[in-house]
Amino acid sequence: MRTIAIIGATGEVGFRLVHALRSTYKIIAIIRNREKRDFSCYPDVEVRQLDDITDFNRLGLLLSGCEAIINTAYIWFAEHIHRAVLHSKTPIRHVVLTGSTGIYTRLPSESADRKREAEAFVRTSYRCPWTIIRPTMIYGHKDDRNISRLVQAAAHYPVLPLIGKGDNLIQPVLIHDLIRAYKMAVLNPKFYNKSYDIGGGKAYSNRDLISCAASSLGKPARLMPLPIALIRGGIALLSVIGKSPISKEQVGRFQENKDIDLAPFISDFGYIPRDFEHGIHWLIRDLKVHRLLR
Repeated sequence: MRTIAIIGATGEVGFRLVHALRSTYKIIAIIRNREKRDFSCYPDVEVRQLDDITDFNRLGLLLSGCEAIINTAYIWFAEHIHRAVLHSKTPIRHVVLTGSTGIYTRLPSESADRKREAEAFVRTSYRCPWTIIRPTMIYGHKDDRNISRLVQAAAHYPVLPLIGKGDNLIQPVLIHDLIRAYKMAVLNPKFYNKSYDIGGGKAYSNRDLISCAASSLGKPARLMPLPIALIRGGIALLSVIGKSPISKEQVGRFQENKDIDLAPFISDFGYIPRDFEHGIHWLIRDLKVHRLLR
């Protein structure tokens, strides 16, 4: 049985990958914090702890016996992973890296710059086959920090704020469809040395996305558009007297279109990720299971 290392195995994507791949591969779960997840339900999974991913010598030792790596952590760790592979005694046949469609922003962004630089390093310096999967905003679980908060707000408040007109496009991807993409890509030569954007089956305006979330709960969507100038002024004020819940960059990103071209992904992977109208029910169920939604 082939062996795959999953870096970031305690994260939402990583832990689901452990579950999805363990029947097909021997899984090495590389984690930082043993307290975050309980792997006792997977006795066949070997857990190896790495306190600092930049310690490429240690990471190289932990990769012993592996044929492939799936990195679910930030792609800007790509150089450290590459150095670890070079120091490892085991020849790695494939590395799957998690990028982000955030690289397409036109706003000044240190995070986007680091991701672009990491991708450039992979394309020019990796000596083994690689695949980059760039998800849009991921949803479908209670801790997604974006759509889950929106759904909970829609459930509890009669009116929801809307930044500007809410006409800009967004195309979130259901976590289950993302996991399927990793499962298909790993150790498959068809996907070697290629990059793919993955989002939901169609794009929505921010206004329509909020309305869809509310209607999925059986609630009317009452939106209160707020002028951009007012939002920016509020952020500036909160930054002076305390901490703003959102940043200027987040407001700017909200005004950008974040839709993607799914055609290359659909052509190679052969499936269409679910659109938000169908995927939202997975998130609602997860929130109800954890009693975060009633």
